[in-house]
Amino acid sequence: MTNPVCIHLDCNGNYSKQELKLLEEALEYKTVDKDNFILRAGEVCDRIGFVVNGSLYQYKYDEDNNTIVSDFYIENDWVINTKSFTSQKASEYNIQAFETSSIYLLSIESIHSLIAKSQSFLQMGKLLEANNSSTTFFKGHKTPDDKYALLLKERPEIIKRFPQKLIASYLNITPETLSRVRKRLK
Repeated sequence: MTNPVCIHLDCNGNYSKQELKLLEEALEYKTVDKDNFILRAGEVCDRIGFVVNGSLYQYKYDEDNNTIVSDFYIENDWVINTKSFTSQKASEYNIQAFETSSIYLLSIESIHSLIAKSQSFLQMGKLLEANNSSTTFFKGHKTPDDKYALLLKERPEIIKRFPQKLIASYLNITPETLSRVRKRLK
């Protein structure tokens, strides 16, 4: 088994070789060029993705047209707008490639088909619930220093791969505050 999605699921659940083969057949491989979208605000999120390489981010614009980042995705992360996916209603968010990225996509129809063939695929829901949206990732961490320290500890690759402006938005602070936090935590 060499498919990275199957390897990831096999390490995080109980799937037979036949189930993983069914999954592999349902996956769609796609290269997303830098700045291209896999979801635009106003569209329904009808697929989940798994990042093989590259990076993407999820964001929306506020009333002043400022970018509000809610998620970053790098290798071995699941890409999804959970609210739109589960409700099958239009997303408020965009998901865009920050750099050229390779991902595997799985449509909601394929997921339903897999679950119909084997209840083991219900385990995938637990992985998707564990996404790192900023609202859940920073729960209990209120100060900018606490948030940045958590990001540094749990997801240091994000800090290395994305610009300060996007990281500040994710932390819900200004870039200037982020600069001060970085200086204090050095």
